[in-house]
Amino acid sequence: MDLEILNDINNLAIQYKAKLLPVIKDKKYEDIKKVYDQGFREFGENRIEQLLEHREKFNDSKFHFIAPLQSRKISQIMENCIYIHTLAREKEAKIINENYSNQKVFVQINIDDDENKSGINPKDVEPFFNMFENFNFFPVGIMCIPSLENNSKISFSKMQKINEKIKKDYKNYSGELSMGMSDDYEIALDYGATLIRIGSKIFN
Repeated sequence: MDLEILNDINNLAIQYKAKLLPVIKDKKYEDIKKVYDQGFREFGENRIEQLLEHREKFNDSKFHFIAPLQSRKISQIMENCIYIHTLAREKEAKIINENYSNQKVFVQINIDDDENKSGINPKDVEPFFNMFENFNFFPVGIMCIPSLENNSKISFSKMQKINEKIKKDYKNYSGELSMGMSDDYEIALDYGATLIRIGSKIFN
């Protein structure tokens, strides 16, 4: 656990008018508490079981779900999270719509067309977003996890362009951009990330 790195990354994010989201998957309570004591009240979670445990211990915090969605767990996720980063299928969108109560939702884009990553194909962005015109909610942003084999500058540049087009085409769209993790957050900030998801860099 490195509080100096945590604060350095947070200060950099603030300079870019972005937010640092500490990812607390599989982390010890003592280490999470150190981050909490630095003033953080929003955390990224990958597993519903850990989310429920952490929500009980840090009950004034807000939680972001950042793992692929399972349809049968969406309603439970929504009861316990204020952000969902990984909407990627029409079926998931319909379940979210049925259970919606002011959560902020990101659409995950498989920016590198990587078979090992979740997300919609970039060419499907327009038809996917058109679906929300008749829903109770509209996504606040888009999210990606670049392929390890690809140049993240290229991936993030593509995301930035897609984000700008969605902002232009849909008046209800806020334009949030969830991208960048421990190895590439600085590049992501350069390409317009408004939220960076950091785990191993601070919990080393």
